[in-house]
Amino acid sequence: MLSCFFARAARALVTAALVTMGAGAANAADPVHLKVGIRGGISEPLWEIVAKVGKTRGLLIEPVVLAGTLSPNEALNDGELQANAFQHIPFLRDQIRQRGYKLAVVANTYLSPIAFYSKKYKSLKELPTGAKVGVPDDPSNESRALIVLRDEGLLSLRDGFDAFNETATLADIKENPRKLEIVEAKSVVLARSYQDVDAAAVISSFGSQVGLNAARDGITQERKENNPNVNIIVVREQDKDAPWVKPLVESFQSPEVRAHIEKELAGILIPAF
Repeated sequence: MLSCFFARAARALVTAALVTMGAGAANAADPVHLKVGIRGGISEPLWEIVAKVGKTRGLLIEPVVLAGTLSPNEALNDGELQANAFQHIPFLRDQIRQRGYKLAVVANTYLSPIAFYSKKYKSLKELPTGAKVGVPDDPSNESRALIVLRDEGLLSLRDGFDAFNETATLADIKENPRKLEIVEAKSVVLARSYQDVDAAAVISSFGSQVGLNAARDGITQERKENNPNVNIIVVREQDKDAPWVKPLVESFQSPEVRAHIEKELAGILIPAF
């Protein structure tokens, strides 16, 4: 009788241990929930793919679309998000300098090229003296537009300007031989009203919202080589070595995401991984 009792007890202990081990394995396999701040538009279907890939890497990625004046950097810095993916390095650099955010870059995503559009001219070189040219009013993208104008020979910037470490403003224009009238405006306004000026610089992510394609419709666009304006994935400094960062990066820098960009977003985005 006692031997039967001990046998049953032993089986019960083994069963309990297996249940406990199973529960521990289930907990270990629970996905890591990450909120990632993005802007609306072309980023939304792109991050749906990232989320699907992320599931195979143990992540539950929740893209959070932040619109209007809501800042993905402020939300990330405050811990409301675990990551964001909407900006390039010069924009982040300016934000950190202005607001003291403790943020870190963990990966490149794509280049959203800035291009000039015109209803009147087929190239920037055709612009006449006194032409009205629209540029974005935020520091980093205004700098990108001025660099394109410089590279096209329409103006020069101050000596020593370094696009990797600083931004150019209208005050940095050294020579403007055609006396271009440069007008600053919101990117969303430039995308919708570029025809109201002689030419306007529009970021691809905004241009795509009104049917513009940099490769197809632009009269020129920024150079891809040696370009500091590649978009990035950003996390808080304290999280840059967190175990979920690598699978998050791998989820974006995946063959599925590359295929989507090259097929569905050709001329709008360029993979940077």
